[in-house]
Amino acid sequence: MKKRVGLWWRPDYTAWFAADTATAIGVAVRSLAISLVGYAVSGSTVAAGWLGSASMIAQQVFGIFGGTYVDRHDRRTLIIVNAVVSMLCWGSVAGLLLTGGLRYSVLLAIAVVSSAVNGFLGSATDAMLKSIIDMRDYPKARSLNEGRDATVNMAGSPVGGFLYGVRPWLPFLITACMYAVAGVTAAGIRESHKHDATVRPEAGTAAPDVSADGGSRSFFKDFREGWSWSLHRTMLVMTMIVSALLNFGINGVQYGIQLHLVSAGMNGAYIGFINTGIFCAMLAGAFIANRMSDRLSAGPVVCVGFLFSCLAMVPLVCTSNYWVMLICNSLSALPFPIINAMMLGFVFAKTPDSMQGRITVTLTVPAQALSMFCSAAAGSLLPVCGFQRTILVFLIAMMVSAAIVVLYRPLRTIPRADAVSYTHLTLPTILRV
Repeated sequence: MKKRVGLWWRPDYTAWFAADTATAIGVAVRSLAISLVGYAVSGSTVAAGWLGSASMIAQQVFGIFGGTYVDRHDRRTLIIVNAVVSMLCWGSVAGLLLTGGLRYSVLLAIAVVSSAVNGFLGSATDAMLKSIIDMRDYPKARSLNEGRDATVNMAGSPVGGFLYGVRPWLPFLITACMYAVAGVTAAGIRESHKHDATVRPEAGTAAPDVSADGGSRSFFKDFREGWSWSLHRTMLVMTMIVSALLNFGINGVQYGIQLHLVSAGMNGAYIGFINTGIFCAMLAGAFIANRMSDRLSAGPVVCVGFLFSCLAMVPLVCTSNYWVMLICNSLSALPFPIINAMMLGFVFAKTPDSMQGRITVTLTVPAQALSMFCSAAAGSLLPVCGFQRTILVFLIAMMVSAAIVVLYRPLRTIPRADAVSYTHLTLPTILRV
């Protein structure tokens, strides 16, 4: 029997992890700075809110087609192209701020272009992961990613706010540098696309024929195949619905808190500590996920996680105290890593390499559909309804998602990712639980 190689002894994985980490650092450093500079150049929470929504809309629209494109082309090359474009975009913002030439319209255009390219090519990173590691390591790799993201964002947001206070162009310059590092390290990944030979098609159906160079298949045939496969499975559709509602609620609360504090003139570093609290909780959640994700059934854990996040947000409907915001917002994020590791781990571990990009998109794009409007909704509601009522709107969405998870049995009873034998199932029956 061939000896199993640990994750950190796989050169392709370490190069992949380094590239993904550099990208995560860049995103973390600029995430708060975008809101700060958006409000600074516009003077309006509505305009600052639409900056985030316009970027998200561009990312999701282009992401619809991005998964199919990723499955048909060399994923390493796409990661490098995405990194180069992002480096140029955010380097331009740094340069314009340095020279005093940045306007809201220009910032909006750059943010939309960067998000559109990331939406089209960004799924290449996750799509590549399963082809460079052992399937049994997939839940652990997902947990490591959650922990890494938590660690990076824990420091990234307050650092970004602090750097913005020192010089507004600094966080964007660092972001550009991080994308440059991501492109260089991604070039070190040798195995960029590998087909899954263990999954056989059902009798009477044609085997997927997707090659790294696009092959002879029609782009739109591949596109239809991925969406049809996901949308014809009720459990996956329900997963999209509950994820969309939860994401809308959670992200709406985040934007509501951030824009409320920005408009109140709070120091950027203190605003960043709100995100630090979130990611401290996610780091703790990632530790729990890493220890438990391969032993517990996903369904019951997901149910508890959704309910916990809702309950943690309830005090924000009653007060706008900074410390209550910090504590409650942080606690709400505690279950996220184990939910992602177990529910998404189950889905992607059962998906063959040749469809990773498409299935990633067919799950994540619908799950983020409502979130595209979170920033604009929060920015528009705050001056009309006030902070507490704005939070209530988003909390109701979270509560509806939790109710669906608890009441819908297939979601409530999702097993572990390794509970069904991968090699003895055809693709269309893997997710019928």
